[in-house]
Amino acid sequence: MDAWLLAAELVAETRDLLHARPLSGHEDEVVAARGWLGFLEGLDEATLVALEVGGLEAEWPTATPASLRDLIDRLRVACTVPSLEANESRRALGLRESPAKRAQIEAFSRVLAPIAARARRVVDVGSGHGHLTRAIASASRPTVGLERDARLIETARAIPAENAPEFVVRDVLAEGLPIEQGDCIIGLHACGELGDRIVDAGAARGAAVVLVGCCLQKRREEVRAPFRRDLGDDVALPRALLGLSNLTTREEGVEASRAENLAARERRLALRILLREHAPMLRVGAEIEGLNRRVAHADLETLIARAFAVRGLAVPSRERVGAAATEAATLHARSRRIGLPRTLLARLLEVFVLHDRAERLRAAGHVAQVGTLFSQAISARNLVLAATPPRW
Repeated sequence: MDAWLLAAELVAETRDLLHARPLSGHEDEVVAARGWLGFLEGLDEATLVALEVGGLEAEWPTATPASLRDLIDRLRVACTVPSLEANESRRALGLRESPAKRAQIEAFSRVLAPIAARARRVVDVGSGHGHLTRAIASASRPTVGLERDARLIETARAIPAENAPEFVVRDVLAEGLPIEQGDCIIGLHACGELGDRIVDAGAARGAAVVLVGCCLQKRREEVRAPFRRDLGDDVALPRALLGLSNLTTREEGVEASRAENLAARERRLALRILLREHAPMLRVGAEIEGLNRRVAHADLETLIARAFAVRGLAVPSRERVGAAATEAATLHARSRRIGLPRTLLARLLEVFVLHDRAERLRAAGHVAQVGTLFSQAISARNLVLAATPPRW
């Protein structure tokens, strides 16, 4: 079975779990229907933490229901991709460049180098401060960095470099990609819709693509339709579900540690408990509408004050906040257990989108390769797609 179909069939078969968002009101029903409720409720804290951290790689208890164990085994196969990692060099850090960013750029550049050598031009989409763009230009390749934030472009232009690349202010989603046949389009952690645009432009215009995606939920449309249509809408993914791909089983996540993310979810739950006193039908996730989602990483009092202020509501008393926090802690502990199977699907969503993008390019005649580019200790978003057009 091809990799796309293996991942796609699992996505289709687990729609019930994907839609059973924590504390949405029907996750118990979904898990119970699969025969897993008693097992999950009975997990002690130490075992739960080991399974949360280990995820698909964890050693699951002998009491794990057979159907859950079968799902885990199939997920392990579907989520396995080749490793493209290589030995890391140790060049000096650039201005405003972190060690993790340096490691990502070096790994990305190793995969890119043989492709860029044949390209007419390299176009870095979402170039930011220009670390990657300058690294490519230093190899004497004609290189352009596209970034919609003019302030970042100003910073990138101000950093000295040999063979300085061209930096251009451009909102690719609004203005399109200025790509021609023979170009190589790249994106290191290109988010959501932007990653799909890069792939589609490469396929349509005969350009090479080297892409590491990120934050798949960052898109304007409500649903991501797959490029390959074998299973149709069974693998069309709503934006809210794509956000699950940001979860990681590692201690260090995409934007925060596992412990920080758990604490933030518990604070959001306490906030939702309080807001439901004013809006009983408040849906999951709506508690931080109008706010940056990172506000949940502030203390509970700050989160509540900002969420109530944006709604024009009076802040609850300290006693009521304390009661909501206690209730949230109890509910969150149970939710972590019941929601454990759903968290296992996070990597599947990311791998499925990776394969789906590769299929779009293959359908256009490209030769496409996928794999892991660096360890998840460097970045939890470590899946790369590298594709060259026909006759390269």
